[in-house]
Amino acid sequence: MRLLGRHDKPLAVGLVVGTLIVFERPLRFLLDVARDVESRYQVDLLPALAVLCGAYVFHQYHKWQDAQAEAAAAAAEARQAQERSSELERLVNFGRALAKALDVPALQQVLWQRLPQFGQERDMWVLMCGTGTWEPLVQEIGPHPRETADKLVDLATRALAIACQDEAHAEGDCLDGHLCFPMLVGERPVGVLGVRQGREAPTLAERRVLGAAAALLAIAVRNVQWFQENRDNSLRDSLTGCFNRAYGMETLDVQLQMARRASRPLSIIMFDIDEFKGVNDHFGHLAGDALLAGVGRQLGNVLRASDIKCRYGGDEFLVILPETPLTGAEQVAEALRREIARLRHPVDPSLSISASLGVASVAEGEFDVKALLARADAALYRAKRVGRDCVEVAAASLPAAARHAVLTSNVSTPAELLRDCGPQPLIPRRRIVAPVTDVA
Repeated sequence: MRLLGRHDKPLAVGLVVGTLIVFERPLRFLLDVARDVESRYQVDLLPALAVLCGAYVFHQYHKWQDAQAEAAAAAAEARQAQERSSELERLVNFGRALAKALDVPALQQVLWQRLPQFGQERDMWVLMCGTGTWEPLVQEIGPHPRETADKLVDLATRALAIACQDEAHAEGDCLDGHLCFPMLVGERPVGVLGVRQGREAPTLAERRVLGAAAALLAIAVRNVQWFQENRDNSLRDSLTGCFNRAYGMETLDVQLQMARRASRPLSIIMFDIDEFKGVNDHFGHLAGDALLAGVGRQLGNVLRASDIKCRYGGDEFLVILPETPLTGAEQVAEALRREIARLRHPVDPSLSISASLGVASVAEGEFDVKALLARADAALYRAKRVGRDCVEVAAASLPAAARHAVLTSNVSTPAELLRDCGPQPLIPRRRIVAPVTDVA
């Protein structure tokens, strides 16, 4: 604790004056002794004392300067340590937020909220690299006019090409006024973080922080990709590329509720491959697998992006058609029948492939998925009975016994119940053979 501060100069002057007054007589005595020594021994004592005092004062002044310099250096080091601590804290919080993002929307939200703090008010963008495609996670954050998507893709492609040749990309690569940070996980590229340099280029320290942020973001992007891949693998049938039965049932229930609330049409198609068991028995299961894979590919040639194709079980498929009335579903079913007929037998191309299809649309007052599936499945089996390779339309409702059996059972295939519930209501069979040019 200091006795005198920088604002206590008057007090210091008073103390000096008081000291001189108190010790005036002793000082005079010392001066008299010094003069007596000089005269007696012929020694210049006072000049020597003056020189020694001057040297002492000069030495003390330099010590004070050194102390000031050390204090300034310590303060600067403390500021740098504080800045590094602040940067580390931002990076840690950024990493924690990224770790919670398991899909692209959540990842984008984190980037919009936390990425600007690393750019020092510079424009920033992030592109995610997929299988041969680029997906913008952040188009550009900043007040300046945005670059075109093609321009950003070109910058990202060049940055990854440089990164593959040179490992020293932790501090970014300058390309056309943009500082690009390739995002790699191991040797796998997952994207590029870009910063527009603007009038003042980022300092070396800022570039290192941006490089660290890009490394954290790379891990987060790969985690999102892994999560999506695992989710897709758990929801899709690997053989046909269609969604699996569990996802199809869940989606159909959601679509049914939405259709009822919005008074929108909803239709489904159930179909299977004619004589598929014979393909397995005579040509082997590998041939059957090849045929199922071909059917899965052909579905994409007919269905819209909003339609949901599912492998219901074995060689049976379910197609969900949101906002599609019964007439439109009939047209889609006929288009599917023709598309499947174009398939060639995987072993003997001379053999034809065909499918039987049942179509059902949500009836008024129908709230249960099982009842809708049962009607479509019944139409499918009727198509089998009348000769296969055709489209049959389901009855508007089930008999009371059949409806009760379907709603209270846990049997996986509704048609198994319908066979035990007596004859089904007959409606005029609608076998569509006319060519259709416009698919709803």
